[in-house]
Amino acid sequence: MQVPHYLSIFPTGTIPVPVCIGDLPLTDYSVPHDTPTEVVAAFLENAPLAPGVILTKNNLLFGIIPRYKLFERLGHRYGVELFLRRPISEMDRELRAEVFILKSHLPINVAVKLALSRTQQNIYDTVIVEFEDGSSQMLDMYVLLLTQSQLSNNLSGIVSSLNNIEMILSSETMDPATTLNLIVESMGLVVPFHHVRIILQNMAEYELLSSHELVTYHDELPERNMIYRSVMQMNQPIVVEDVHRVPSWANSSSPENTRSWMGVPLSNQHGMMGLLSLSRQTFSPFTNNEKELAQVYARYITTLFANLALRMEKRRILQKKY
Repeated sequence: MQVPHYLSIFPTGTIPVPVCIGDLPLTDYSVPHDTPTEVVAAFLENAPLAPGVILTKNNLLFGIIPRYKLFERLGHRYGVELFLRRPISEMDRELRAEVFILKSHLPINVAVKLALSRTQQNIYDTVIVEFEDGSSQMLDMYVLLLTQSQLSNNLSGIVSSLNNIEMILSSETMDPATTLNLIVESMGLVVPFHHVRIILQNMAEYELLSSHELVTYHDELPERNMIYRSVMQMNQPIVVEDVHRVPSWANSSSPENTRSWMGVPLSNQHGMMGLLSLSRQTFSPFTNNEKELAQVYARYITTLFANLALRMEKRRILQKKY
């Protein structure tokens, strides 16, 4: 049986959740505009996942040719005779493929809407993704639509996922590390991020997770960062669209390449425990819907730590008895 195309792109069969289109599998195949068409055709025949080729002139973007249009034209009458040994720029003039550029930081759903707004004859053409440094790569429309479908599936399955988490949290035999991983992984399916940290003010009560890679401890957390202090004082999530525009962002616990950030407070009946820190490396601000979903998962994280504190208290009581 032929291997499904999506398994060639995502060999594990799992489609990861990207923050933006710049996180998707991209292709950077480009040639000068005077390259013989047969050179391009030979490359694409041996690279079935390459959606096309970017044409350049004086190292600048000149045009783009989708693979399916190239082979479709070569397959027509006299296609090989007319184009194969001539510069690829002549094929470009023949096909008149639209150069459609999207910024790399765009969310998947926005990119799909823009790409599908093209004329019918170009609607499935390869998209050019432009990065902040000026470089460009190609995005297959198939990959973009497949990813959007996966995101829709994730959202439709969120109720089942949350019910599963609640059931695990209510179990006396739950493993804290595994449960925390499950909560964070489930959150990542509907609130994509590049980096996540759970920052606590007091680790003594939660020593069962003290060595977990996602958990850090700062006894003077509010003093480390004005934004952190605001999250904890107001007990409300805060979204920073671009940390580069916030001077007070210095000395935070997020990675140096953080661009967009969201902090969600972790609190219980005894007060503030800390915060959930979510970072994105691109200018991809968290939406209001993502903020609300993150608050739901923050409550589950709080419940997990509350259960751990209760477990530790029971252990201390038993130790005193014996």
